[in-house]
Amino acid sequence: MIYPVHTAKLLAAVLVVLMAGCATPDITPEHLTKESLKQEQQVQFKQALIYLNQQNKRLADVSRPLLKHSAPDCGKRTRYSAGIFLHRSSEYTKEQKAAAIELYGESSQVQVLNVLDSGPAKGKLFPGDQLLQINAQTIPENSTANAIKLLHAAMSEGNNVELQLIRSNEQLTVTLKPEQICDYAVILSPSDAVNGYADGARIIITSGLMRYLQKDEELAFIIAHELAHNTLDHIPKKLTNGALGAAIDIILTSSGFPSPLLATGIGINLYSQSFETEADLEAVRLMKNSGYRIQGLDKLWQKMARLHPSTITHGQSISHPTTVERSLRLRKKIQQLSN
Repeated sequence: MIYPVHTAKLLAAVLVVLMAGCATPDITPEHLTKESLKQEQQVQFKQALIYLNQQNKRLADVSRPLLKHSAPDCGKRTRYSAGIFLHRSSEYTKEQKAAAIELYGESSQVQVLNVLDSGPAKGKLFPGDQLLQINAQTIPENSTANAIKLLHAAMSEGNNVELQLIRSNEQLTVTLKPEQICDYAVILSPSDAVNGYADGARIIITSGLMRYLQKDEELAFIIAHELAHNTLDHIPKKLTNGALGAAIDIILTSSGFPSPLLATGIGINLYSQSFETEADLEAVRLMKNSGYRIQGLDKLWQKMARLHPSTITHGQSISHPTTVERSLRLRKKIQQLSN
């Protein structure tokens, strides 16, 4: 019988022999000091924060006209917005904090991170502005979350909002008139997948998709497509169809017929392709109403087909039309709206 201690010694001996016989690199890497590693980490964290900020701003800038001009289509699902991003450098993660402080300065005040190009704060607020009060109310606990909560409450009726702030060591008062937009948050996902989707309450766009779609009109189309899924209630409709299928599954199973969620799957996907086509066509209308150029958007599906050639003939399983069908239908809709 071999005891664990003997096994450990045997493995250690085998490892020593193995390492002694292994090939070694021809070049011995230079020793890196802790200080040099720390400095390079700081550089890369700063670059990562800058890039993330740029991606978030681009997504918000492209989304803004769609959310604003589609407000009538969103019914009660609307809110008022000033078109700004807020943050505090001290609220970043432990690894990012030093880089954030170097980029944005060290301050206990909530600061403006970004101002959207087409929002009401454009030309009135600037990155680095430090907020003191909102409608004469001091931001509680001076946290970003509390500042956003107080700002949303002040804008809830669409009335003017008065902000007290510090800019370049000077105290100022700025008045904003918030705009009504669709209340569907457009969120950047860190995923490298080329994808976008809606869940009935949000629109999620991946980093991979944003890198792939360099033209803002293409990105706007995908956002408008997902917005259409939400405004046309496609998600609850699919869930209802799935629930009807599930009821059939229960009846079949209780009657002695094996039905492993077959009817549920059929119910969910029964009109899925039609929903996708409807979202495509509605997206073009939303884009046109928002001032976006729609000519040539049909080529987007040709571009997506290059990435996923199987969709040329089969779509995405049974849930989506083929890229050929989508491109042709989109082209026809664009022609109709352009006349």
